Amino acid sequence: MRLILGDCFEKLKNLETNSVDSLVTDPPAGIGFMGNSWDHHKGGRAEWVAWMAEVMRECHRVMKPGAHGLVWAIPRTSHWTATALEDAGFEVRDRHGGQV
Repeated sequence: MRLILGDCFEKLKNLETNSVDSLVTDPPAGIGFMGNSWDHHKGGRAEWVAWMAEVMRECHRVMKPGAHGLVWAIPRTSHWTATALEDAGFEVRDRHGGQV
């Protein structure tokens, strides 16, 4: 295992295709959490989904065939995250829509 520090989108570009065993992530939700710019909605739903899909395409590219991902999303914008994942080529299988 290795830890790579930096902007995920930039670091993903340096990884080989089909080189990652799994994906575990808690991506930004597009709600401006505590006023942080990294969680900005990018201009609205369509813009945020397009941006997240671009990041997730890189994740999909580096993952080995058959690899699975665990992607956390808050209920308020989980549909945005699911749409971005599907647009990136992922198959969304299990989704828990309620709070635990």
